[in-house]
Amino acid sequence: MRQIDEKAIRVFGIPSLLLMENAGAACAFEAFRLAGRNNPVIFAGKGNNGGDGFVAARHLANRGLKPVVFYFQRPAEMKPDPLVNFRILEKMKVSLIDCSVKLPAQSIKSTLKSAGVVVDALFGTGLSKPLVEPFSTVVAWINASRRRVVAVDIPSGMNADTGEVMGVCVRADLTVTLGLPKKGFLNRKAKVFTGRVKVADISIPGILLK
Repeated sequence: MRQIDEKAIRVFGIPSLLLMENAGAACAFEAFRLAGRNNPVIFAGKGNNGGDGFVAARHLANRGLKPVVFYFQRPAEMKPDPLVNFRILEKMKVSLIDCSVKLPAQSIKSTLKSAGVVVDALFGTGLSKPLVEPFSTVVAWINASRRRVVAVDIPSGMNADTGEVMGVCVRADLTVTLGLPKKGFLNRKAKVFTGRVKVADISIPGILLK
């Protein structure tokens, strides 16, 4: 999928920002269906997976909900595409809570209690080692909350190639996977964590997906 993404951008000229927009919008659509009228909580990690979460937060806000976004990377360290979407959320006055220096434990726990849905945008397919703090603790809190969870592309903590859990892993009710299903989903053990898998069309040319 990483190679396909690169070809879509480099060969076909599709802006990476557009791919992120489509990914986040697809996740927001599914999250909205699960949230009801209760407010969603988005956990946005470092990199493009977090950027997808920022986009999802914007679309959920546009649908009349009041998302709360816990983010784990300072804006000065964000890649260009996630930063664009983060700045938009700032201007929209979406609730953004900085977790990059200190984990606001009470805020996370209390927000999870009333969440209509949790959007897991912490880690994508690039994860290659077990989750470390503070992410392992955050994942444990998400799982303990028993809220409905939508995972962006892949549940955080899962190896995309093998489907094995690396330490701890988010237990999602629905995984909105981008472009194509991930190889690791073939592992029967992965189903416990992915929940239902829905493949999202993020406008990658069909010729690249064959």
